[in-house]
Amino acid sequence: MVFGWGSSSTPAAAEPVAPSREQRAKCWSTRDAYFACLDQHGVIQPGDGELGDKQGFCAAFRKEYEGSCGRSWIEYFNKRRVLEIRQQKTLEAAEKQRQQAAGGR
Repeated sequence: MVFGWGSSSTPAAAEPVAPSREQRAKCWSTRDAYFACLDQHGVIQPGDGELGDKQGFCAAFRKEYEGSCGRSWIEYFNKRRVLEIRQQKTLEAAEKQRQQAAGGR
């Protein structure tokens, strides 16, 4: 059935259920623990990609994080982490340049 019109021989897919408050809290806490581990080891990108945790320092935290959060949430949190770190580094570099320019006057 497409948008409730007509008929189909296959049953409609079940609607995904929104996570409960407890599930969201667990997702956030496991994300925070995983990201803290990455920070401790100087890893920027979650996962085991080019800039990721290739040595597996945070594998246990990652497993719990990925088991506690939905795929779309994980993708969002991971992308946001990388963007926030890049933004912070850009701001720090701009501030350093500003200080150097002010000191050179």
